[in-house]
Parts: sequence; structure tokens; C-alpha cells
Amino acid sequence: MPERVFVTLHDALIVGGGHNGLVCGLLLARAGLDVVVVEANDTAGGCIWTETLPSGHRLERGAIEHSSILSLADELGLASYGLSFIETDVRVGAGFSDGTSLLFHHDLEETLAGFDGPRAGDREGYRHLSRVGGGLFSPLVSFSGPPRLADIAALGMNLERDPFRMLVTSSQKLIGEFIDDPYLRSVIEMYGAHAQLPPWLPGSGMFAFLLPAGHGEPTARPRGGSVSLVDALAAGLGDAGGSIVTGEKVISLESTPNGARVRTASGLELIARTVVSSLDVNMTNSLLADASIAPDGRVSSGALNVAEMKVDLALSQPANPGFDGSPQALWMLQEGPQSLSRAFGQIVAGRLPEEAAMMWGSPSAVESTAAPEGQGTVWLSAFVPARIEGGWDEETELQAAEWLLDGYARITGEDLRTSALDMRVTGPGTWQSRIGSPYGNPNHIDLTLDQMFDWRPPLERPYRTSAPWLYLTGAGTFPGGGLSGLPGRNAAHAVLEDAGGPKKRRSRIREDISAIRTGWHLFREMRRGT
Repeated sequence: MPERVFVTLHDALIVGGGHNGLVCGLLLARAGLDVVVVEANDTAGGCIWTETLPSGHRLERGAIEHSSILSLADELGLASYGLSFIETDVRVGAGFSDGTSLLFHHDLEETLAGFDGPRAGDREGYRHLSRVGGGLFSPLVSFSGPPRLADIAALGMNLERDPFRMLVTSSQKLIGEFIDDPYLRSVIEMYGAHAQLPPWLPGSGMFAFLLPAGHGEPTARPRGGSVSLVDALAAGLGDAGGSIVTGEKVISLESTPNGARVRTASGLELIARTVVSSLDVNMTNSLLADASIAPDGRVSSGALNVAEMKVDLALSQPANPGFDGSPQALWMLQEGPQSLSRAFGQIVAGRLPEEAAMMWGSPSAVESTAAPEGQGTVWLSAFVPARIEGGWDEETELQAAEWLLDGYARITGEDLRTSALDMRVTGPGTWQSRIGSPYGNPNHIDLTLDQMFDWRPPLERPYRTSAPWLYLTGAGTFPGGGLSGLPGRNAAHAVLEDAGGPKKRRSRIREDISAIRTGWHLFREMRRGT
């Protein structure tokens, strides 16, 4: 038995040092609480995972785009801890194996001007999707918490279409009502599908608006890599008097008269008046010593069998997506217009797709310090089955990496292996080990319609449980996965609200903190992990 170490009482303990846990801890510490964040890995960050190789190549093994957290980073004053962002001109690029390519700029009109040839007739349809999407998302900022489906349906009086019907239909069907060109349709579908939902799935309708409604929003990445966000949050937490304990996996949460006793795998014991778990509700329930206080765990993770395969490469030459345009953008690459849609069918069945569909990004194309001069780095991401025959291990992940690189070669005509100096592979097994979520799902629980809004998860009050000391945050709570920090901020707000407000240093918290003010930026910019 490991020797138990008893630590003095903390006001708040955060289980999990992902970006939501750090945001929550920072806000609570600034409110005057004694906060400790407990992280199972050797470093904090969760799905933010930057690795710098001895060669000097900086790889983003996790999230790469930070557009959704810009407003919160400003709200938290993270610039004072060295965090700054590089904004890019083009939001999204798209390329196909027959040479067809499209660019989606920040400016809607500039994007529409690029719809030439067979896509010229789709300008008004795309404009309509942009207008209706904005009309659906924008009013939601008025809600004081996660909206109910009935709240959204009530928006119909202000929209040109029935919002309830838009939500329950599939994004593929909805897009097809307004867009004729198969290439443009497939890009809009693919952008929305990075909520890890097939575009043909009923209930995915709102994701049809993510790309069209997102024009005008900045696209940005942190200088120094994604880890710069983690470093800034950690520095802010420390400056506010909080601390982070790494390499300690929480294995038990037990009620005490004044809060909870938290045990880790190494034998460490900590006492806290409040615990905020950034694990999903099912994982949190598995830690509770008293099952009678477990919150409603009737949620699913991995029900559609969708996970993610990442390959990061250090190249001997500058990175290029294989198409004319902006290498600074995030690119959606497919063999054909319906490759991703067909791929989902095979993924659900537990097989690697026959047709290639992936996202491409380059840290070095945005920031030269991400690679030695004249060289580059590439970030590749594709959907794969969460469960395959024989399971995921190092060998099967390497085989899937070869499958991904073969697909890239079919789309672009370029084999990245010829210029690769080094490679890192991050598959479902690796993700499960790093973030603890079943099947390595970075959304923690699926983003299906029955697990959205105030059903994420189905709690009596958002972020709260029946145990007065236990709160939930992270991707398994509203508004969901993606790099926004909003679940962390909203959970901190719930804790402080229940406690009657901050104990001290109130002036350091923005009075306009709310559960939803910028929450829908996440849906406009949602890219897994991105």
C-alpha cells in the first residue's frame, strides 16, 4: 500500500487539468478560494498537447485552432501572462483529388465572390444559410443558462424557417435544400461533422450552419504553440494563489461532513469543501464512494463508434496543403465530394474508410518558429472507429497512420513520408490513456441532439449535482467539446453563485461573467478538438 499523505483543507479541488479545469480554477482562485487542480498526466492541458522535438519542430498533437477562446482569454487578461495570438486571413480551405479547391475567407462577400463556375448559382443559398444561422445563434446569447429545446423552438417567430425542424433534421438534408454544387455541399457538411457526428444523422441539422454563420469571426492560434494557453492559465492560477498537482490520478471521491475527501492512485489524500470534476458524468460517478449521490448518468459516449486519428510530422521542407491558396488555413481534404459522408458509414461499422477525408493544418505555416528555417510541420486529423476488431494498440495506430498518409497522397499527389524527418501518432488508444474518456472521445459524451443544451448532461441545475459539494465542468457539460473554456467559466460561476459570491478580490472577476454570453462562438467555430 502506498503511504498516504494528508493535505490541508482546500476550498475547491478541480479534478482534471484540461483547459476547462484550469479556467474554472483560475476564476475560483481569483474570487479568493484556496484552489488546487489535480491532473493525472505529467503535464496539464488535456486535449491541448504541444510537443517540441529535439530538432526544434513544434508539433500540435491536440487542438490547433483557438478562435473560440479569444474572447474568454481577453476576459481573463491572459495577455499579461504572455499569451498572444496570430490571426489568419483565410478561415478554411477545401481540396479534392481532382484538383477542385475552395477558400472561405473571414469576409462573407469575398467568399461568395470566389464561388465561380458551377458554384456561382449557390451564392444566394450560402448567403441564406449564413443569415438563418446567424438568426438562430445570435438570440441565444440572451439566455441565462443552457437553453431548452423549447426555448430554441420559440425563436421561430424571428427566423425564416422553423428552428425545431432545422434541429431534428440532418445537416446533409438541410444543406441540400439550398446548395446544389456537390463540392460546396460536402465542405459545409464536413465542417459541421467535426462535432463527430455523421452529416446524414437526424438531429445534426444545426451543424449545417457552422461554416456559413461563422464569417466575421477571427481565426487564431497562440504564439509559441497551443501550450502557451495552458502556460498562461497556469501562471494566472498561480498568481491568484492556486496550485496544480500533476501525475496524480483521482480514484475516489468520498463525502465528508464539510465537503469531500479526494484520493489518488499514489495514496495522496486531499480534503476540499467543493470539488469540480472536468471528467464526464459517467467517469465522475465511477469515482463516487456513495452511489446514492451519483448524478444522472444516462448519457452515451462513443455510441456512434467515432474517434480520431492524429498524425503529426516534422518535415525537411515547408508545409503546403497541396492546393493553391493559404497554407495558414485549416484545410478540409477529401477524395471526392461525398467521401466523408460515406466514410462515416464504414466507421460506424468498425472499419477504416476506403475513401480519404481529413483535416490538414500547419503550425509552421502560421509561425516560423514552429520549425527550423526552410523546414515545416504538418497536423493531420481523420475520423476512425473508436472500436475495431482486436482493439487499438501501438501497432494498430501505426497501421492507421499509414492509412492516413496513403489517403493524403491520393488526394494531393504528394507522399509526406518522402520529406518526413519525424512523426508522432495519436490514435484512439493514446487519447483514451491521456484524457481518460471512453473511446478517447474528446467531447466526453456524444454531441447528439438528446445530449445537448440543458440535457448535457440531464442535471436538475446546470453544472450542479445532488451532492452540494460536487460540480461538473468540461466537454461533457454545456456547450460541449471544442476549445472555448466556457464550461470551465460557467461551472466557476455556478460555484460562486451558490456560495453567495466571491470571498474577496471580487474586482478581479469580470461582472459580466455569464453561462452563455459567448457560448455560441463554440458552435460557429467547432472543429473537434480544434
